[in-house]
Amino acid sequence: MIAIRTYSPTDAEQVALIMQSATRELRAIYVPKPADKTELREQSISAKRIVAVDNSGTVVGVAEFIIRTSEVYAQGIAVAASHRRHRVATALLSHIAALAAELSIPEIQVTTIKETGNVKIFKRMGFNMIEERTSERFLGLNEQPVTEVTLRLSAG
Repeated sequence: MIAIRTYSPTDAEQVALIMQSATRELRAIYVPKPADKTELREQSISAKRIVAVDNSGTVVGVAEFIIRTSEVYAQGIAVAASHRRHRVATALLSHIAALAAELSIPEIQVTTIKETGNVKIFKRMGFNMIEERTSERFLGLNEQPVTEVTLRLSAG
């Protein structure tokens, strides 16, 4: 059973390990353009964080979200390799959807890089693609363009 709760400073080490592993996997596909690292860091500062915890109390997933006027933007979703394909990301996003519904915010939005294969995962969770564009923030490893895809899910 997976429980979702607010991030605590005591989770820092476990979350860092999960994020490092997930980031390492993504950096094998794309990297931020140098000029955009500050913007990405600023987005993380304003985000709230939740964690997924297994029965033993081990943090097995993490997600951040930013509350906006018309949507909740989810980002930084990462799941420990040992718990992938166990609906941990679904549980995290369901929790964010419940928070959005409580705040009468109608939608959750995510943006992902198409080349990672994550678009189909979000679609399986019920997200609908609303925009696809060449990324201005990221490049593929050989400096080739990558595609950013924005998806939405009804929070109600």
